Amino acid sequence: MNKNIRNTSAFTLIELLMVIAIIGILAGILIPTVGAVRKQANIAASKSQLSNYVTAIQLFKGEYSYYPFVTGGNDTTVDLSSQSTLFIETLSGRGASDGKPKVEGGNRRRIGFHSFSESEFLLNDDDTVDATQLADRFSNTAIKVRIDGDGDGQVDPDVSGPEPTSPSNPIRTAITAWVEGSEDSPGYALWD
Repeated sequence: MNKNIRNTSAFTLIELLMVIAIIGILAGILIPTVGAVRKQANIAASKSQLSNYVTAIQLFKGEYSYYPFVTGGNDTTVDLSSQSTLFIETLSGRGASDGKPKVEGGNRRRIGFHSFSESEFLLNDDDTVDATQLADRFSNTAIKVRIDGDGDGQVDPDVSGPEPTSPSNPIRTAITAWVEGSEDSPGYALWD
């Protein structure tokens, strides 16, 4: 008696291809979602960084009874792409490049209103940190801070880039901040 009994269970080629196709579809859905979540997390961390700058400027005013960087009693925009060193030295009470105590921007007592962390500085192409240039989590240096210099309790941000959009009315706050978007990085603001 010659019996050919095949009693083995196995997956067919079609079943395996279906499983691979389903995994591919799920990966195609998941990967862009993870990228979007990562981008939103970086925006949230960068907004927190901007809020810390606003708080440091308010602490400066509480100590010295005037806002730093304001001249002539007008609302002032501090452009951190060109004024990072002064901003760092004024709010930290230390030199941006050497970390030694320094009187700058009216901080005559060299009080540290903000302690700048490595993640707040620009990361160069060779993976070195530029301790004199502030940047957000996207390495964007177009950070702006608007200060109410005339004391009317509101600021009118003068956004020059496409992102974020300028508010239609002045904002009822003494200080606000935003980052202007570019091709490589998003724009966002504290008033969003």
